[in-house]
Amino acid sequence: MRRLYLHFYAFILLAVVGLGWSLEQIWRVQSEAPPEIPAWVQPFALSVVQASRSFESAEQLSEFIDVPVHTRPIMSVGWPSEQREALAQGNVVPLFNADQQLVLYLQRNQELWQIGPVGDPVPQPTYWYQTLFVVLLVILATLWIVPLARDLRRLERHLNQFPQHQDQIFELPARSLIKNIGNSFNAMRQQIQHLLGLQRELTRAVSHDLRTPLARMKFALAMRAEQGDDFASLAEDVSEMEQLVGTLLDYAKMESQEDLLTMSDVNLSELCMHIVEKLNAMPGVPVRIKTMNEIRCLCDGHYMERAIQNLIVNARRHAHSEVTITLEQSRQQVRLHVDDDGAGIAPHERKRILDPFVRLESSRSRDSGGVGLGLAIVARIMEWHRGQVDIADSPSKGARFTLSLPCQG
Repeated sequence: MRRLYLHFYAFILLAVVGLGWSLEQIWRVQSEAPPEIPAWVQPFALSVVQASRSFESAEQLSEFIDVPVHTRPIMSVGWPSEQREALAQGNVVPLFNADQQLVLYLQRNQELWQIGPVGDPVPQPTYWYQTLFVVLLVILATLWIVPLARDLRRLERHLNQFPQHQDQIFELPARSLIKNIGNSFNAMRQQIQHLLGLQRELTRAVSHDLRTPLARMKFALAMRAEQGDDFASLAEDVSEMEQLVGTLLDYAKMESQEDLLTMSDVNLSELCMHIVEKLNAMPGVPVRIKTMNEIRCLCDGHYMERAIQNLIVNARRHAHSEVTITLEQSRQQVRLHVDDDGAGIAPHERKRILDPFVRLESSRSRDSGGVGLGLAIVARIMEWHRGQVDIADSPSKGARFTLSLPCQG
C-alpha cells in the first residue's frame, strides 16, 4: 500500500506542476500578442481626424470629444516604419497600453497627440485555460486509474473463482501497483491450502481410526448376540458413537467444501412431502404440511433435503404434540417455516444455537438427543445457497425456524 500511496502522490504532484507550467507558457505567449482592435475604432478614428482639423490645441479637441488628449514629443515613442508613415500621413494609430486599454495617436504640427484611453479594457479570456487544465488533469488521472482498476478487477475475478480453482496462482505484471497485494494473496492461498490439507488428513484419520474399530465392535456384538448374550445397552452406545462420528465427518466435509453444489430446479413442495412421509413412518410426534401448491426453486436438492430434514428432526425432538411445515413464495424469495409447540428458544439464544456443538441448558439439551451439529449444518447449507436461517416464536408458542431462499417466482 505504501507503494500505491507514493505513486499516487508523485503522479498528482508531477501532473499539477507539469500542466501548470505548460499552460503558463502558453498563456504568456498569448498575453504578449496584442488584442484585436474593436470594430468601432475605425469610424471613431476618422471622426477624431476630422475634428482635429478644426482645433489648434489638444485641450480643445479633448473638450470637444470628451476624451483625455495629451501632447507628447514625436520621438518619445519608437515607432515602426509602417506606423511612422501612417502618422506622417495624418492617420490615427491605435495601440493598447499596459492595462489593455485602447489609446489613439495622432501627429499634429510636429507633436504627438495621445487620445485616450478610450473605452473599457479589452478582456483576455482565461476560462478556457482553466477548463483545459481540468480536462488534461482528468485525462492523466484516467490513464493512471485504468491499469489499477484493471488489476483490481482481475483480483476480484480470481477471488470469486478461488473455491473452484484453489491451485491457480494469481499473477500480475511487475509494474502493477497492487503487485504486493497479489503476492500477499498467493501467500494466503498457500496457507489456506495447507490448512485444508490438514483438515482432510484429520477427516481421513477419524474415518479410519474410529470407524474401523466401531465396525469390529459391532461385528463382535452381533456374534455374541447370536450366542444369546445380552449386550443391548452396549450396542446402543456403539450405534450412538457411530452416528456421532458420521455427523462429525459430514460437518468436516462441509467445512472443507469437498462437495460443491449442484443447482437444479427443485419442487420444494414434493420434497417436503417426501420428507414428511418418511419421518411420520418413524416413532415421534406427527408432522403436518400445510402448503399443497407446487413451489419450485433453483437449489441443490440433496443439501436442501438435508437441511429441511434436520429442522424437522430437531422440531420433533422438542415438540409436545405436532410439528407444522409451511411453504410461502413471493416474487424473489421462498420461505419454509418449521413450527413446533415445544418450550421455544429464548431470543438471546437464537443466534448462538446455530453455532457448532452448542446445546442449550433447557429442554433442548444433551438429554434430548443430538450432537449439536444439526442446526450448524442447516446454517452452512443456507449460506451456500445465499439464503438465511431465522428463528422466532411459532404460532403454537414453540419455536419457528424459517429458511429463506433467494428464488425467482
